Amino acid sequence: MTPNPILLPSSTHHPSRVNIVEALDVFVARWSAEKLAISIGFPAAARMEIAIVVSELATNILKYGVRGWMVMERTHDETLGPGIEIIAEDQGPPLADLATAVRDGFGDRGPLDPTRQIGRGGIGAGLGAIIRLTDTFEYHASPTHKTFRTVRYLQRPTRTKVP
Repeated sequence: MTPNPILLPSSTHHPSRVNIVEALDVFVARWSAEKLAISIGFPAAARMEIAIVVSELATNILKYGVRGWMVMERTHDETLGPGIEIIAEDQGPPLADLATAVRDGFGDRGPLDPTRQIGRGGIGAGLGAIIRLTDTFEYHASPTHKTFRTVRYLQRPTRTKVP
């Protein structure tokens, strides 16, 4: 078992960093994000949505990265007010196609075979859920690592539906 230094949220707004190397670390990251969301004032339903986002990102690090980490930090927007910024980075290959990967029922290389979804540990809805449950979504990649950055604000911005 690899020791996992955890920086917990505090009243001085320091970020929480969690190394993601084993399944237990998904729980630690989720717990850290929930504690930070409570300190910001998110209601229970929003905290659960943030926990889903963190769980999806952390699980993806375990499934597709060699090693990785997450940082959760308080942020503030002049219009939307306080929020939580979530950054997930791993050392591993980039997505083949982000536009495909964010579609429900798809992986980064195309549609998922429904008969193999149980064995792969998911239904291919994680990145799409992350986009739906957050207010910003960024993806940056190089041949050796990838980074996802999301923000969820306490006051959610009005969204326009994309056809």
